[in-house]
Amino acid sequence: MADITSPEEAWEIIDDAIARKKAIADGESAAPFTTEENLRVYTCVYHLCNYKWKTSCKDQVYEKYTHILEERIMEKAIPKLLGKHGASLLTEVTKSWSDFKAFADSIFKFFLPLDRFCNRSFLDKVLPELVDTPRLWFCKLVCERLYGKIQEAAMNLVIQDREGKEIDRNILYSVFKFFLDLGEKGTTNYYAKFEQVLLAETSVYYSELSMEWWFWRDSYANYLRKVDWCLVQEEARADVYPCESTKEKLLMVMKYILLERNAKRWTQKLKADGVRAEDEELVRKYDSLSLNGDFFASAVLGSE
Repeated sequence: MADITSPEEAWEIIDDAIARKKAIADGESAAPFTTEENLRVYTCVYHLCNYKWKTSCKDQVYEKYTHILEERIMEKAIPKLLGKHGASLLTEVTKSWSDFKAFADSIFKFFLPLDRFCNRSFLDKVLPELVDTPRLWFCKLVCERLYGKIQEAAMNLVIQDREGKEIDRNILYSVFKFFLDLGEKGTTNYYAKFEQVLLAETSVYYSELSMEWWFWRDSYANYLRKVDWCLVQEEARADVYPCESTKEKLLMVMKYILLERNAKRWTQKLKADGVRAEDEELVRKYDSLSLNGDFFASAVLGSE
């Protein structure tokens, strides 16, 4: 491997490598990198950061790295996302994240010397870890801009599924996994944010069903059959949530809304109507239900 003689040559090698990585990511005809080529680009970054040529260019290298990430998002992700709504928006945002993450992973090793030489402080800002930088830029440029539309589209699919309309649950799983991938370190915890909205919307949805369709119109046993059916259906739909805790919270909110909240009234109705022999097992199934009412406020409102 020929020696790198100047910072100008190093920058040129880095620029050529990034252009080639972009071409590969875009499916253009470009040869894959050999181990020697990868090492050469890494060496360029290393020399620029470690005073090889009497002065360190680590700050400029970091700016170069973040500019590459920002440019990639603005050129490839944003144009495809603007103007999209509903399921098509969800499909595109998860694909854009997957494509961007693959590109960021492909250049990550080039810039590893930054983690060694950067002092994590630049232009009065604390720099994130190199591994976190792509995620933070995607959050900044995409999620902060489009989260409201993404949340609305995802909730609309949840409601359509709940109402028996045919949807692609793989889309929901992908967007929930996308929120989870974004994490919470140094940015908004988008999964927790969406989960809070999901629980609040669930409480509203089943409150309306309880009050408008069923309340005072059925015997307690008939009401329980409907509750039981809804819980079974919701539990099956909840398989799209990557976190088991989300499913547990969802079912607890439902049980609170449909049963615990009006427990005294239903107890009175049960005493007044009595229980037929064929309904005893169903009534017994929920007779011992005991929920902590404080959980509902915590889960839905985000309080401790």
